[in-house]
Amino acid sequence: MAKKVLVTGASGFLGFHISKQLLQANYEVVTLIREKSDTRLLKNLNCKIIRGSLSSTKDIGKAIKGCDFVIHAAAKTSQDSSDFEDYREANITSTKLLIEASKKEKISRFVFVSSANAFTMGSKANPGKEDSGFMSFLKNSGYAHSKYKAHQLILEETKESNFPAIVVAPTFMVGPYDIKPSSGRLMLYLLKNKLVFYPKGGKSFVAVTAAATACINALKMGETGESYLLSGVNLTYKEYFEKITRFSEENHFLIPIPKSLLKPVEGLYRIIPNKKLLLLITNIQMLFSNNYFSNTKAKKELNMPETHIDSSIRESIQWFQENNYI
Repeated sequence: MAKKVLVTGASGFLGFHISKQLLQANYEVVTLIREKSDTRLLKNLNCKIIRGSLSSTKDIGKAIKGCDFVIHAAAKTSQDSSDFEDYREANITSTKLLIEASKKEKISRFVFVSSANAFTMGSKANPGKEDSGFMSFLKNSGYAHSKYKAHQLILEETKESNFPAIVVAPTFMVGPYDIKPSSGRLMLYLLKNKLVFYPKGGKSFVAVTAAATACINALKMGETGESYLLSGVNLTYKEYFEKITRFSEENHFLIPIPKSLLKPVEGLYRIIPNKKLLLLITNIQMLFSNNYFSNTKAKKELNMPETHIDSSIRESIQWFQENNYI
C-alpha cells in the first residue's frame, strides 16, 4: 500500500516539484491549498487537492487524516515588510498547528522546509554551514526572522517531545514551473531588459529538482532534529546573469551597482528612522553580500543530487518562453 504524504505549499515552486516527484516515486499525495491558490499545475498531477487554511485546526485535521508523512513547504515568502507580526500566522502559527496535528496522527516523519536565511552566509572558499547561527541583522526582515523562529520551533519539539522532524533549508532555486514566479523573477528581470544592473554580491543557486529530491529523501534519510542546507552552485550575480545571457542568445548589457549606494540610504535612515528604510537597508546589504552555502551534509546524509546549473537555467528559460512570460 502506498504511503501517504501531506504536502503544504504544493501550488508553489518547490511544493509542485516535491508533489510531482512523490507521485513518480509511488507515494500518495494530499495537498492543502488556500481557497485562492492557483492550482493549474497541480491539476495535471494525480494528487488529492483540499482547499482550506493552515490556520484552521479543522482543515489541517481533514488533510492530514491517514497520512504517514508531512512535508511543510508553505510559507509567506514576500519580503516587503520588516514587521515580524505580518508573518506570524502564516509562518509560525501554521507550523504549530501542523505539529500538533502530526502528533495526533502519529506521523512517521515531518519535513520542515526552512530557509538558508536561518544560517550565516560564507564565502566561496568557506561557504556557510549548518553549525552557523542566525545573522542578527536579518531580524529586520519579517520573512527571514519568522522562518528562523519556525525553524527553531521545530528543533525544540524534536528535543522536548522526540517529535520526528527534520529541517531542510533551500537556497535560491532555479528551474521550470515557477508559475508565480518566485525566484524566477531575477531571471525574468534580465530576460526582459537590455540594460541590467547587478550588485557585487552573489547567491547559492540550486536546481529546484535537486532540492525537491532532497526533501523527499528526508522522509526516510537524515537524522531527526538535524538541519540540512540544500544549496547548489555558488555564483556572483554577474556570473549568473552571464550564463542567462549566453543561453538566451540575446544581448544584455550588465552594469555593476556601486556599494556606495547603501550610504545615502543609511544616512536618510539616521535622519528619518522608519521600518521601510530599515528593511531597504537590510535587503541592499544582502544583495551586496557573498550569500554562499555548502551542501556537503545534505549530499552525504540525504543523497542530494548535484545541481547542473547550466541545464537548470536552460530549462527555466525554455519554460518561461513556452508559457509567454517573455
